[in-house]
Amino acid sequence: MKGRSALPRVAFLLGLMVVAGGLAGAVWGRALLAKVKYFNVRQVEVIGARWAAPDSLLQIAAIGGDRSVWEDYSDVERRLVAHPLIEEARVRRSGLHGLRVVVREVEPLALVGVPQLRAVRSDGTLLPIDPTKASIDLPLLTAGAEIADDSTMLKEGPALQALRMFAELHALDPGLTALVSDFELSENRELLVNLVMSQPARSLVLPADIDEVLVKRVRATLSDLRSRGVDAAVVEARYADQIVVRRKQG
Repeated sequence: MKGRSALPRVAFLLGLMVVAGGLAGAVWGRALLAKVKYFNVRQVEVIGARWAAPDSLLQIAAIGGDRSVWEDYSDVERRLVAHPLIEEARVRRSGLHGLRVVVREVEPLALVGVPQLRAVRSDGTLLPIDPTKASIDLPLLTAGAEIADDSTMLKEGPALQALRMFAELHALDPGLTALVSDFELSENRELLVNLVMSQPARSLVLPADIDEVLVKRVRATLSDLRSRGVDAAVVEARYADQIVVRRKQG
């Protein structure tokens, strides 16, 4: 009996889904579906959040149960993108009663002491990520940095210049920058990079102009050192058309 009584309801839902699918392709169809209370939002989930707390993003989204899954949510997307940690946000329908808020967060590039430890983007923007609470593994910008007057950016200077150079290196080879423990700008305006202990060289010295050819040479040098079982103190790539390897003493 239960199975028979459930058939009309199942048939109704299937029919409703077919109708909804047919109408969804047209703008007027979506507008029509948005007026049907059956499609009101019952569940909202956040996808892609690592640094930003999902609960805080849901509060910013402020999607009430009186809204339909067929509505235009560009207003919500604009509010979310205004968050300092959100680069992109899209609200997508999930079933007949659910929404998915899919976010792409900004990418922190390094940690910097100003004087407390802060995460920073490649352009010098300080991010509201607490390194003491979040699981964050980023290289440390050791050069003395100062905060600009607006308190949201690093002030122009050696630290910001080192950050920009490191960002160029990261764009060319994120795998290499993942091996960096800390970096700074040298007195000669070169990028001085210290690698993690597992690498065959302790430090890299890179010129202001970092390009793909240079990065490939550095990679090849590190690979050659590893294959030979040689430990180097410094790999200098600041000279034209050559890499200089300085061995460790002893």
